[in-house]
Amino acid sequence: MNKRFVLLLIISFLLNDCSVYKDKTIKVEKEINLELPKISEIKKKEISEKSKDVSLGYFWGVSEDIYPYFNNHKFENPVSYERPANNFVLKVDYFFDKKQDVKLKFYKWNYDEKIETPREIFTDKFEEIKKFLSEKIGNPTFVKYEDLEKSNEETVRDDVKWKGENLNAYLFRFKGKGGFDQIRLVLYKD
Repeated sequence: MNKRFVLLLIISFLLNDCSVYKDKTIKVEKEINLELPKISEIKKKEISEKSKDVSLGYFWGVSEDIYPYFNNHKFENPVSYERPANNFVLKVDYFFDKKQDVKLKFYKWNYDEKIETPREIFTDKFEEIKKFLSEKIGNPTFVKYEDLEKSNEETVRDDVKWKGENLNAYLFRFKGKGGFDQIRLVLYKD
């Protein structure tokens, strides 16, 4: 009976893409909201999903390389939430103006030390986000992948950008020789 159980377990893993992490990974459609509602609506949604408020309580900004229209707005202090645990530590920063209009969402998927997130999961997540955004916004306007193994640098970056009629996106991933992995996504309408 033990052999039969082991065989069934192996077949189950094979049928589920051989991944013990698959069940812990939240689908992109549930993580990324392509709309930019008022910050009050976002706060209600994040709280209802049991996200943790990790806002710094003071103003901080992003570079124009990440969001080219940053200096065109006067922002309030950004609000940041850390989503409930899965294969990643996901933090979302919201930048909004005095009218409470969210102008920029900044998602960051980080390594989770509690489960030792493997590099393959980052690669799969990056490609899943890229596919999702391409389906929703259209083909990327810019794509650049760097080969970590061929690079002389300790950390490399992959970049993908979209420019749509109603939404722009900038997806990038840092990969390091020491095992560092991070995915970032910026969504904005300007």
